[in-house]
Amino acid sequence: MKGMAGLVVFGLAGLLGLGIAGIWPRPEFPNPDPIARDWDVENVVAAIVLGVRLWDTLFEVLVYALAMVGVRFFLGKMQWRGELPPLAETPLLRRSADLLFCPILVFALYVAVSGHIGPGGGFPAGIILGSGLLLLALAKGVERLSAELYEPRLEGLEYAAVSATLLLGAVVLIVGVRSSSAFVAGNLLIGLEVAIGAWVVLHRFVLARGEV
Repeated sequence: MKGMAGLVVFGLAGLLGLGIAGIWPRPEFPNPDPIARDWDVENVVAAIVLGVRLWDTLFEVLVYALAMVGVRFFLGKMQWRGELPPLAETPLLRRSADLLFCPILVFALYVAVSGHIGPGGGFPAGIILGSGLLLLALAKGVERLSAELYEPRLEGLEYAAVSATLLLGAVVLIVGVRSSSAFVAGNLLIGLEVAIGAWVVLHRFVLARGEV
């Protein structure tokens, strides 16, 4: 096994060396500006990720959704059997969570809806919102926050976001819709799915291992 791993590493290093040496001809990189104009966006990265290479993004969304299903399946039967440790009495943390969550939510929405004109997009927006939920969980406790969020409804909303993302991708790819509105809708749906998925992972791990 060690010999096989060594051969794999040696082979990858050799391929990397050949690539750096310039032995293989390198195709010219096309000018990305016409691509961005063709998709009616300003962010070239967004035009490539959500336009030219939309299939990659859709498969990334599917992989993330399958990971959430795996977490639910494997951790669903594992429950914390001991007494949950009490939350630390930190009024500063609770007050900070109350004050910061709304700005975090607004910033996440901004990152999502502005991803077609600048750095951002659905994935970072979802992580930002998921971090805000983590802050609330640290301040209130996961179970109390889960009751307030009503997790079964969140799970249904997550599946709806995944389905809507795939439907939007199909419309863009098959019908040939090229509009910045499709980028905004796609980023919002991806951000929602990522944020809910982050919360699901946090909650399932707490159910299996105890409070945050």
